Amino acid sequence: METETINLTTLICDSLNHIFFKIFSSIDSTIYSNLDNILFLHTDIIHDNKFEQLFGTNIANGFLLLANSFILGILIFYLLHYAISHLIYSKIDSPYQFIFKSIIFIACMNSSLWICEGMIEFVATISDFIRKTGSSISGSEINFSHFIHHINSTLYPSIQNFNIFSFDGLLKLCSSIGIVYILFTYSIRYVLLKILVLLSPFAFASLICNRLDGFFKSWLKQFLVLLCMQIFVAILLTLGFCLQFSNVDILSKLTYFATIAIIAKSNFHVKELFAYFYQYSHNQLKNII
Repeated sequence: METETINLTTLICDSLNHIFFKIFSSIDSTIYSNLDNILFLHTDIIHDNKFEQLFGTNIANGFLLLANSFILGILIFYLLHYAISHLIYSKIDSPYQFIFKSIIFIACMNSSLWICEGMIEFVATISDFIRKTGSSISGSEINFSHFIHHINSTLYPSIQNFNIFSFDGLLKLCSSIGIVYILFTYSIRYVLLKILVLLSPFAFASLICNRLDGFFKSWLKQFLVLLCMQIFVAILLTLGFCLQFSNVDILSKLTYFATIAIIAKSNFHVKELFAYFYQYSHNQLKNII
């Protein structure tokens, strides 16, 4: 009876190890090759015919038409507010200030796709420079798929004999779950960046009215956070290639898991950096203008 129990336990363990080996193999063959396409973005994410048509090829179509209609609403709101301000003695921009800001920010609104493209290209250039610098030092191309392949060949050279019920197996399982989470997180980032680009005309138009400029600040902060995530990841991957990993060193495996966890939570870390930046910055855009 005891022998049958042992054999059954061994059979279950072998089956689970085989299942997890299949899962790890599937992740290795499908996810890693696609991660770099969404981790490091360039201007091609907005160079799409349908996206450009949705954004608006001129002020008479797409989201640009809605944004220019939004300007009309701001103008009506200003005229009403300006008329009422003489009755309640409230402070409001003079017509000259309103016209000056309208000229500047309407031009920015209609050029918002070009401005967003420049911001994306600037961040992509910085991240590419960091990766090229790391590549010249480590002698290997700096990207996520090469990093995972380097780690697997160093820390887990014999994955077929892998035991999920060991500490190494638990770390490998947690790391694979983290990589799947990274794929979903950065896919969401990809879509959010496109949404923010579509909203950029409204963000620039909101600067015309002081009561609406908070929308621009929120838009700009979110857009910069999502963009700068790839700079943060480029620095982290460059550091990862400079570290020495060993399959007999438990610290190496913990460092690998920590790297995956930090990349998965890069949105949080970058947002914290921007939060402190805004917290200690007391300059307001409307005071500068």
